[in-house]
Amino acid sequence: MKRVCKITFNHKYILTGGCFALAFITTFSINAMLKINQSFYPVSNSILSIFIFLGLFGLYKKIIPVLETRLTIISMIYGLFFSACMVVGTNVLLYDQTKLNQLNTWLYILAGTPLFMAIIVLLFRFIQKRQNALSIPKLDAFFVRKLSIKKTFLISWLLIFLAWVPGLIAAYPGIYAYDSVYQLVYYTSGDIVLHYPLAHTYLLGFCVWTLGNLFGDLKLGLLVYSIFQMLCLSGAFALICAYMAKKRLQGIIRITVLLFFMFLPTNALMSFSATKDVLYTAFLAIMVLLFICIAEKPELMKKKSYMACLILFIFLQIIFRSQGIYVFIFGILFCFIFLRKYWKNILILTLCTLVLYGVYSGPITSLLNGFKSDSIREMMSVPCVQLSKAYLDNGNELTAKEKEQIAAYIPNYTAYYDFESNSDALKNTFNSALFLEDPFAFINLWISVGIKSPITYIDAFARLTIGLWYPDMNYPDPEAWHPYWEYTSTQQINPDWTIVDRKTPAFMQWLSDWYYKLTYENSYQKIPVISMLFSSGFACWMLLLYTAWCIYMKKYRYLSAASFMIGVWLTTLLGPVVLYRYVYPIVVVNIVFIISVFSMTKREGVQNG
Repeated sequence: MKRVCKITFNHKYILTGGCFALAFITTFSINAMLKINQSFYPVSNSILSIFIFLGLFGLYKKIIPVLETRLTIISMIYGLFFSACMVVGTNVLLYDQTKLNQLNTWLYILAGTPLFMAIIVLLFRFIQKRQNALSIPKLDAFFVRKLSIKKTFLISWLLIFLAWVPGLIAAYPGIYAYDSVYQLVYYTSGDIVLHYPLAHTYLLGFCVWTLGNLFGDLKLGLLVYSIFQMLCLSGAFALICAYMAKKRLQGIIRITVLLFFMFLPTNALMSFSATKDVLYTAFLAIMVLLFICIAEKPELMKKKSYMACLILFIFLQIIFRSQGIYVFIFGILFCFIFLRKYWKNILILTLCTLVLYGVYSGPITSLLNGFKSDSIREMMSVPCVQLSKAYLDNGNELTAKEKEQIAAYIPNYTAYYDFESNSDALKNTFNSALFLEDPFAFINLWISVGIKSPITYIDAFARLTIGLWYPDMNYPDPEAWHPYWEYTSTQQINPDWTIVDRKTPAFMQWLSDWYYKLTYENSYQKIPVISMLFSSGFACWMLLLYTAWCIYMKKYRYLSAASFMIGVWLTTLLGPVVLYRYVYPIVVVNIVFIISVFSMTKREGVQNG
C-alpha cells in the first residue's frame, strides 16, 4: 500500500511540474503572437501574465491526464501548424517578414504548440462528452413533432430570404461591384472573355442589360438578378436546415444555424452582391452536403436520381468559378481513396461530369462567343511576387542575366512594395508571349532564383496569402488596394462602361450607412470573439479542424467531402489577393461540416447507449 501511494504521489508531482513548465513556456510564447509593440513587454512585464500563466496551468493540468496516443499525435500536428500560423503571421504583419531563418521564431512556435494542442483536445473532448448538454427535451420534441423536413425547408427558406430583404432595400437595387462592371461590357459587346465564368456573365448581362432595357430601367434588371441570387443562396441554406431536420439534431443547434444564416451581416451583403462567388457558394454547399450524405450512406451512389442530382450541382459549381474544374479534380481523386469500395460509381460520376463539362466548354462556349483570356497571367500571381521581391531585396545575389530576365517577364516588378498583398499590378504586366516561347526557361529562372533566395520567396508568398492562414489579420490590408469586400464599386469609371447607380430609400439610409461603415471601416474588428466570424483565416482553421476531427474519429469517408474544400483553399492560396468573397464558400460549408460533426457524434452516442 505504501509503495502504491508513493508512486501515485510521484506521478502527481511530475504532472504538476510538467504543467508548470508548459504554462510558463507558453506564457512566454504569447508575446510572439500579439500584434503590438513588443518594446513595451505587453505580457512579460504585465500583471496579466500571472492570470495567463494560472489559466494555462489549469488547462494543462486538466488536459494531460486524459490524453491518449491518437489524440496526442493529431493535436500535436495541427497544434504545431496553428502555432506557426500565429507566430509567422504576427511577424509578417509587424515586420514584413516571416523570420523563419531565425532560431527565436522556431522556439516561439514550439513553445506555443502545447496551447493549441490543449485547445484541440479540449474541443474534441467537449464534443464527445457534452452532446447531451445541448439537448432541451421540450424544444427538441417540438421540432420533431411540428416541423417535418419539408416544412423546415420551406419555413427556413422564407425566413432567411425575408431577413435579407431590408439589406436589399438599403442597397437597392443591389451591390453592382466586383467584376460585374467588366462582365456587362463583355455581354453588351457580344465577345465574352472567359476570364470570368461564361454562365455568370450571361446571367448577369441578361438580367441587368436585356431585362433592364425591357423594363426601361437597368436598376430593375439588377434587382431581378439580386432577387434570383438571394433565392438561390437562401435556398441552399434552407437545404442545410432541412438536413438538420432529417438528422433530428438538437433544437438549439438548428436555431443557432438558422440565426447565423439570417443575421450574419455578410450573408445579406453577399446575397445581393453581383459576383460569381455567391452562386458558386450556393451550388458548392449543396454539392458538399450531397457528398456528406454519401459518406453517411454510400449506397446512395447506386441511385440514378441521386447521382444525376449530384452531377448537376458538381457541374454548376464548375461553371460558376474558373477554378471549379480544378477543385472537382482535386476532390474526386480523394473520393477514389476514401470511397474506394465504390470506385466504379465514382468513375461513372467523374466521366459523366467531364463529358458534360467538355460539351459546355467546347461547342456551347464557341456558340456563345466565348474566347479564352490570357490564362497564363492568372497562374503567375505567386511567381510574380516572389521574383519581384527577390530582385528588389536580393539583387546583389542574382546574376545580370537573371535580373534582365525578371525585368523582361515582369516589367512592373518595381511596383511590388506598393502592393505586396495584391499581385494584380505585377501579373497583369506579365509577358505571356515570352513565357510561351520557352516555358522551361521561366521555370528554370524561378527555381534558380528561389534557390538563392528561399526565405524571400517564403516571405513574399506569406505576405500575399496571410489572410488565408492567419486569423488575426487586420482589414483593410494596407498593402492591398482592394477592400476586403465591397459595398460600392471600386472599378474606375469609364464613360464607355454601364454603371447602375444605387438609389437607397431615405427611410433605409441608416442601414446603408451601417453597411458602408462595416465594409470600409471594418468596425467588427473592435468586438472580441465576434470578429472571428468575419475572419478568412479563422474560417480556414475551422476547415482544417474538421479534417482533424474526421481523422481522430476514423470517419475517413467524410474526408471525401472535405477534400473539395481543401481544394478551394489551396487554389485560393494561389490567387492574386485575399478577399472575403473568395473565402465565402469555406465560411458557408464550414456550417455543413459543423452539423456533420454533431450528426456523427449523435449517432455514436446512440450506438454507445
